Amino acid sequence: MSYYYSVPKGNQISIGWEDEAKDTVFGGISWSGHFADVSACRESDARIEELESQLNGERATRDQYRTQLAESNRKVHYGVLAHPEHGDDCSLLARMGYTRRSDYNSGLTRSGLISNPPTGSQN
Repeated sequence: MSYYYSVPKGNQISIGWEDEAKDTVFGGISWSGHFADVSACRESDARIEELESQLNGERATRDQYRTQLAESNRKVHYGVLAHPEHGDDCSLLARMGYTRRSDYNSGLTRSGLISNPPTGSQN
């Protein structure tokens, strides 16, 4: 049985049972026992909904922080490039994970290219 089916069906059973035969025991279960199970499911669903809402809020906050960090990273990178004591060929750029101007000129950044492309037919 689907959990998504159980709770709405439990609500429906509880309402009908309360209205027509609240004092009758069915299958060894009283209405109050069944209602306690329905209530526990409702409370659990409400707690989960609240926690998911908090989680979504935290994710949105995290995304804002990441956007802010990306902007800070960009400003620092361009600040190093424009700084008179550092510039576009300083070792600090390499330490920060960027490519220095001298590395571009040396061909080191092109190491992934194939130097001798394959020749011949593909058949």
